[in-house]
Amino acid sequence: MEPFVLNEEAARAWLTELVVAYEVDVSFGGDSVLVLPDSPLIGMAWSPREPGEEDGAFLLVKVAQAARVIDKPKEMTITFEFVDGGAEGVYRWLLDISAPSPLKLATLTEAMAVLGEPASGRTSVEIAIAILREAVQQANRLVHQLSDYVEAKTQQGGN
Repeated sequence: MEPFVLNEEAARAWLTELVVAYEVDVSFGGDSVLVLPDSPLIGMAWSPREPGEEDGAFLLVKVAQAARVIDKPKEMTITFEFVDGGAEGVYRWLLDISAPSPLKLATLTEAMAVLGEPASGRTSVEIAIAILREAVQQANRLVHQLSDYVEAKTQQGGN
């Protein structure tokens, strides 16, 4: 089993509640168990690839882990990082491992234009689900790369 898992049913319910809360201007952090105080502001027209919307993708991934929409080992966290690289910028994924000792791994950067599997006519919930899928996929890829590296070094005698 993969260390990071996206519960898509829970993710859709959570994201739908976020969109409804945003669209009807409900105060975040009310009685809802799904809408947390630092939840991303995702409305029906949310587009995380637009300039100035990068924090939405960061918060989406962060709060999805806190809301248990993404199940993960307690000592690991995946983070979206935007890097302002000119006209559109780029992003990468950071895997933070807190135990047994702190370690941070990063993916190569990608153009913001590819975030969330861009396609016309997609709803904000579908775009957010695509971002969460990518976060989980990249987290698991980084975990496997680390494991492969450690295994190869161990077989070489640690040199």
